[in-house]
Amino acid sequence: METYNRKERIGEYIMGKGPVVRKRDSESVNSLLKRFRRACNKAGIKNELKKRRFYISPSENRNIEKSREKRRKIKDRHKENIKHKRLKTKKRQG
Repeated sequence: METYNRKERIGEYIMGKGPVVRKRDSESVNSLLKRFRRACNKAGIKNELKKRRFYISPSENRNIEKSREKRRKIKDRHKENIKHKRLKTKKRQG
């Protein structure tokens, strides 16, 4: 039995062609499809299709990015507040 490196086991990505998976000796079609799906997920094809399903204008894209950044900042601030409160309560007890 041949040994495969990690890149070949999951599949490889060829620019312009997409993920490529080669059939091994005595490999079932189901396992081949499973490896192909994994290679597609790793290449990010599914996410790209979701993004490109509908056209988003550049200005709308900027607004989406701004709102994501705003939410991220709020979330980080919230985490910092919780962390700070935990430190305060630990100091009082000890």
